[in-house]
Amino acid sequence: RLLVPSQRSDVASFKVMDVLKNAQQLEALGHPVLHLEVGQPSTSAPEIVKAAAAKALAEDKLGYTEAKGIMTLREAIVKHYEASENVPKGSLSTDRVLITTGSSGGLILAFCACFDAGDHVAIGSTCYPCYRNMLEAFDCNPVSIDLNPEFKLTAKELSQEIQRRRASGLPELKGIIQSSPSNPTGSTLTAAEMEELCSLCQEEGLWFLSDEIYHGISYGSPATSATRYPQYASNVLVMNSFSKYYSMTGWRLGWMIV
Repeated sequence: RLLVPSQRSDVASFKVMDVLKNAQQLEALGHPVLHLEVGQPSTSAPEIVKAAAAKALAEDKLGYTEAKGIMTLREAIVKHYEASENVPKGSLSTDRVLITTGSSGGLILAFCACFDAGDHVAIGSTCYPCYRNMLEAFDCNPVSIDLNPEFKLTAKELSQEIQRRRASGLPELKGIIQSSPSNPTGSTLTAAEMEELCSLCQEEGLWFLSDEIYHGISYGSPATSATRYPQYASNVLVMNSFSKYYSMTGWRLGWMIV
């Protein structure tokens, strides 16, 4: 009897990886390739990190941790937010920090925690392609919202879509996911825009999944974390990773603030 794959497995491929595969095949044939397809930092992981990893391997210290991750790492992440993201001291506890297998693992956990099959979730018309792929794999419906002339999806655009759907009798949105700084546009929400988006999501009862993986490598316009506004914490999940700023792609180490 022929087994039939699940309907949810029929998800479009991540085009970036398709291009990468072709590029690597060309490199194997001796052709020089300039890689502009993947967000691979040009620097390697910090030397102190590589040394600590080698020491842990040599001493056989790797093993199971509690579900939320190693406490010392979670404590360090809390200190990072207080020192670098202007999060009010005492507003973020280690109980809200979860260590994940990269930010992609965090996205999967967030989608499982926040959305049910059939839910409608807002994304920007130009955004990280895997948002759509993952949502569709979970039988959710991505709702594309046009970006404004500054290539941003702000509370204004989200509010207009909410009102449009109500007036048209369309299913209500369950949440929104977006990155700031944005992949791929690079646009960055101001502090006021971030707070307005957090406030609107709380007012409308929406989940706000804030992808902040590009924090620390923004140029010209500083990025603001959604964790800066603890009054909206009940509606906000933050995803981040060591991949970009710390040049640790492939280590599969990320975190969530829930």
